[in-house]
Amino acid sequence: MTDQNTKLLAKTVTAIDIETENMGADIDLDNKRIISVQIGDATNVELYYADSKHIEHGLPSARDRIAEMLSKGHVFTGYNIERFDIPNLAKFLEIQVPPSNFIDLSQTDIIKSLKRTQALYKLEDVCQRLNIPVKHKHRMNEKAETYKTRQDILALADKEAPRIAAKRGGTVEFARKEAIGKIALGTAIFDSYKEFVGKEGSKDTLFYEYAIGDIVCEYRLFEVVKQRQCQTP
Repeated sequence: MTDQNTKLLAKTVTAIDIETENMGADIDLDNKRIISVQIGDATNVELYYADSKHIEHGLPSARDRIAEMLSKGHVFTGYNIERFDIPNLAKFLEIQVPPSNFIDLSQTDIIKSLKRTQALYKLEDVCQRLNIPVKHKHRMNEKAETYKTRQDILALADKEAPRIAAKRGGTVEFARKEAIGKIALGTAIFDSYKEFVGKEGSKDTLFYEYAIGDIVCEYRLFEVVKQRQCQTP
């Protein structure tokens, strides 16, 4: 049995996900801070956030909770967490999650096969292919669409596009379109977060739905990957 499959079969596996304040064009370099940490599975989710008025819901409590779970040998899972969530937890909250304690679903054999054969890369695309609901993604994407004509977003995309094109290749126009999408989505998420904070962490907000939705769909994706991959000879 591979090390990957051994972790998939661990007794205690929980999804972990973060949201950051990032209204730039680079999902790796433009993060200003973590605004929320979510931990849970398909039925029970804990949400901690930066501007909570209550200690038990603040980010220091998230740090303590993760440390406690790691001390018990807990394994965390999520999509693209090796590149995004794990480094940002270390950078902003000084939380070190060792490789032995996390499973990046995007790097499992089943998902890499989907990427290779069907060119599916985003979490929502993979989940839809595997019949896992991602309504929360659609709602946030719809909000982001309304931001794509804002002059400040267009101006920032114009500024960033040449740098992106030079770094990754391709045309400046393609890079500009990509930048508009990332800036608009980041801004929509952060505006939704501010509404969430203003309502003191209300569950009746788009940000809450979005943050919790990611954990639920990532855990369900874990269950599908576990079932398929660990049954493969």
